[in-house]
Amino acid sequence: MDSLLLLPSGAPFRIDQVTSSPALLGGLVFGQLLLASLLQATGQRRPLGLWWVGFGLMLGLETLFFGLASWGTSDIAKLNVFFALDRAGQTVGEPFWALAGPLVLRLPYRMAAVHGLVAAGYGAAAMLLARHWGVPALAGWWSLLITASPLLRGLLQNGQTRQALAVLLILPLMLRVARLLSIRMPLLAGSVLWSALCHTSFPANLGFALAPVLVRGQGRGQRLRQIPRLGWWVALAALGVGGLLGLLAPALRTKLHDYTGAMTFFSHYAVRREVLALELCMGLSVLGTAWRRQLGAAQLAACDRSRLLLLFGLLYGTLQATVWWEWFPQITFRLADPVGLFLLISFLAWLHRYRAHSLVLPLLLVTLASWLLERVLPSGQLPCGHNDEFLCIPDRMPWLIRY
Repeated sequence: MDSLLLLPSGAPFRIDQVTSSPALLGGLVFGQLLLASLLQATGQRRPLGLWWVGFGLMLGLETLFFGLASWGTSDIAKLNVFFALDRAGQTVGEPFWALAGPLVLRLPYRMAAVHGLVAAGYGAAAMLLARHWGVPALAGWWSLLITASPLLRGLLQNGQTRQALAVLLILPLMLRVARLLSIRMPLLAGSVLWSALCHTSFPANLGFALAPVLVRGQGRGQRLRQIPRLGWWVALAALGVGGLLGLLAPALRTKLHDYTGAMTFFSHYAVRREVLALELCMGLSVLGTAWRRQLGAAQLAACDRSRLLLLFGLLYGTLQATVWWEWFPQITFRLADPVGLFLLISFLAWLHRYRAHSLVLPLLLVTLASWLLERVLPSGQLPCGHNDEFLCIPDRMPWLIRY
């Protein structure tokens, strides 16, 4: 284990075997734009055979883009080495990675490939929601809105693969609790337990996913905010999660102590200009729809999706405040991305409720402008090889990499 001392104890790392390639990355982004257009065209036709072809191609491009672009990030570089030296990859309190470690070593570019697959999972979630809600033509645009969003910069653009997977796996619980999607209990229980094994942020993610219970209204004879009766699968999942939290408690305490004590690093991603612009677009879209539909405050308050949107908007705003005024920002900035994902999903669900799908366009334009014009195309100016940077890709084929 002395070889572990060769790596620095924290970021940033200097990462070699990297280069910048704005032409390649820009081409992959333009390919996704073309596929989003294809999905829009085929989604308006029946049957949806060609739509599923576009769906698969979109996932392939997202996997390739994020897999290559994450190669130059610290977490990817660290885990690529750690998994070769230690089966658990130094991921204390995250037992799933002890099982996945040998598989990671067999993948091209190792953890970078895993990150590409996880990022594509976010795109798949957006497209499948569009398909389930009866608007498959919007699937590609929703996918780009999620995967390229500055609200998810930490998870998807900083190579935080383990937390990103944990959040993706807890998303079905949020959708079920918010009554946005009906998911079978066995699948839901398995997803939640898997999430618990992936990252020590699970307690916070679980709390965010269950938060919609607080704003659920009356429906089908149920009382206001009444939690539905637990079935066997839910009870078993609760017991399993409780047992896991008990087993992982020492690791959770250690990590919390490190974050509040020794670690002072945090980012201002949650309060960057493009994030504030997205929030402004969301607010204007809601106000514009309310004015056009003649919705008053009482009608909005009675709408469960309006309350859901307000809930995650307030949660995200609170986390932004903690980063801005630096109230334990080394912890709270890591929690902003999961809430940002749930906020985007809640916004899409709100637009779908009021059939205002076109009002996603301002958010999409802000997202793509910051993504393509400010990050991807200027990536040739990044100091690849002298720092850890997203959008610095491998400079050689997978079988020529020296780990």
